[in-house]
Amino acid sequence: MSDITGAEKRSLSFPKGAYREIITKAVCGTAKKYFRYSQHFVPTEGLNPNAVLGTSITQMRLKEPEVTEVGGSDKVGVRVNGIFEVHIWYAYNNGKSTELIRQAINFEEIIPMTEYDMQSSNLIEARAIVIRPPQCLDAATTDDGRIKVDFEVGIYAEVIGETKVKVKIAHHGEE
Repeated sequence: MSDITGAEKRSLSFPKGAYREIITKAVCGTAKKYFRYSQHFVPTEGLNPNAVLGTSITQMRLKEPEVTEVGGSDKVGVRVNGIFEVHIWYAYNNGKSTELIRQAINFEEIIPMTEYDMQSSNLIEARAIVIRPPQCLDAATTDDGRIKVDFEVGIYAEVIGETKVKVKIAHHGEE
């Protein structure tokens, strides 16, 4: 093992009880929220739906989330937007014929951070994860010949920022 020279010894010694500040990325805020939507769908012209036979929601995609202010205040939120496709199978002509509606639904929401550490010096990025894929809660025909579908989607969001961590410097032989 090589010997440490005097200059190297001086650069490795710190005053007793000294601390170092480490700047790192950390999750500074988290939140989850469930959104409910109602959408009316217009069937093919001339068809008057009698019953909804089934629904399916596919191709859910989220776009890149953004850190944003909530309501013009100093509160932080995550802007989340995305798209999914709704398929509605319905009967018309007194149940003798069926048809399918297929339509893309765009959405945009702001999720306010419920747990947020105000100590972050610089908000860097946001992340969003679908915790409940879009699900149909109810689908029914309306008196005006349209189909109303209620659905829900759940999203978890977090804000990542720069933060400082103070670490006590241990001297040789200390734990």
